[in-house]
Amino acid sequence: MKSTLIMAVFMAFVFMGCQPKVQDLNVKNEKVTANSENWDITVNRSMFSSADANVNKSCEVLNKKIEKFVNDLQDSLKTDANEFFQAWQGSGEERPAWIYELQVGDSVFIANDQYVSVRLIVYTFTGGAHGITNFYTFNYDVQNQKFLTNQEILNYTNETQINTQLKANFKNPEGCFTTDPTLKDVTAVNFNKTSVCFTYGQYVLGAYACGVAEVAVPRTALKNDLLIK
Repeated sequence: MKSTLIMAVFMAFVFMGCQPKVQDLNVKNEKVTANSENWDITVNRSMFSSADANVNKSCEVLNKKIEKFVNDLQDSLKTDANEFFQAWQGSGEERPAWIYELQVGDSVFIANDQYVSVRLIVYTFTGGAHGITNFYTFNYDVQNQKFLTNQEILNYTNETQINTQLKANFKNPEGCFTTDPTLKDVTAVNFNKTSVCFTYGQYVLGAYACGVAEVAVPRTALKNDLLIK
């Protein structure tokens, strides 16, 4: 009996030792600034790497995807700005005092050898009363080198139950927001070890002055409606 118990304990430790250990990735900030008489650009974004060769190869796929996305944003803004001010110069009217602006930052929710969840925050100003802030999400399965859609993270067939959790966890102390958050209207979905973050951009749940809304729903509350583990 005693030998059986010892063997059971030993096997338990062996089994635990065989479980893959989740390793955090190295996250490095990269800053790029550029400007001309027509535009001003500032980019602060994260770069991911790992000492493990296979994981690092997967990180390179993610880095290149985000890099291309940000480069495309820059190229588009530069082209639009140059065309706008060239046309203005040709009109003979006085040049505006402002120039086009692009500011890119990010928030990293999780970064390990299983998943990376990062949200880009992109502010652009192209004239008018104020600029616009947009959000773009990169949710990435590191092991499979796969970018995840919202439908691969959450069970959209149970949208009603997810909406119930969104409403229950929504904080609106000043009453500025006039619309309840729903899965259909979400701007960006991110996740960490304990919760799923739902981001709603300006104008989605209320007036511009209300700003951006974030709703953090605990993983435990989503239960089987959270498809990633």
